[in-house]
Amino acid sequence: MEHDDVFRRVILFFVVTILQIQTKLFIIFQMLNRGRQQDENFLIPRTVTLVPPPPAKTRSHWMKVRSKDWWERIVLLEFTDQEWKQNFRMSRASFMKLCSLMESYKTPEDVTVRAAVPVVMRIAVVLYKLGSCAEYRVVANQFGISKSSITKFVYMFCKGMVQGPIKQLIRAPTEEEAKEIARRFEASHHIPQIMGLIDGTHIPILPPSDGYKDFVNRKGWPSYVLQAVVDDKFRFWNISCKMPGSAHDANALRQSDLFKRAHLLPKVRKHVFEWREPLEMTA
Repeated sequence: MEHDDVFRRVILFFVVTILQIQTKLFIIFQMLNRGRQQDENFLIPRTVTLVPPPPAKTRSHWMKVRSKDWWERIVLLEFTDQEWKQNFRMSRASFMKLCSLMESYKTPEDVTVRAAVPVVMRIAVVLYKLGSCAEYRVVANQFGISKSSITKFVYMFCKGMVQGPIKQLIRAPTEEEAKEIARRFEASHHIPQIMGLIDGTHIPILPPSDGYKDFVNRKGWPSYVLQAVVDDKFRFWNISCKMPGSAHDANALRQSDLFKRAHLLPKVRKHVFEWREPLEMTA
């Protein structure tokens, strides 16, 4: 019996050993087979599927068909001075003077694609846009040009005006001019020693998210305070627009250049009912 048990154990040991050897050989065979496949994939290039490129987009048109008939035939040839004031807020003579002042700031560059928009038309576009508050699309259709051109013309006009002509057009009167303004005021309103009328208004804006409440005025909407001084003919000779809408009128005056340079304004004294009153401004 003992001899049989020993024999069985020996047989079982050999069987287990053979199974382990077979398992290891199978694993080695699998590894060798996998390495051979990788070498073949490396040496033999895969089939590349060529995808045709998408067809090139062709322009439906190079330039939209637009009409400048309203400007070239009606405005330039048929408009009266009254119609000029209604559409551009100034007479034809004032418009041409403005064009001469802005010529050096809005002269179109030389282009080779198409004819550039002339300076006269550019300024008319800007005045029509600023005076009517119409959409860019409406102004573009009215003058027969693109919306992007309207945006560029408005920006160029405002930038050029601030850099140059505005300093010639809006300035404090000289001593002789102040005397003449006071004389006309006294002749028309019987009030002596008045050289200007000052007041303020609010310009609506889109305020920044930071400090929004500072721009909300007493009427409940965001703005900047515009302070202006005019003479007897309603011609501006001083403007200031730097204070947020919540600022009081007195504070807006105190922070303006007019207040800081008040000592430079003309000072002419005149006998009025036994007193000598200086030339002054009134609101």
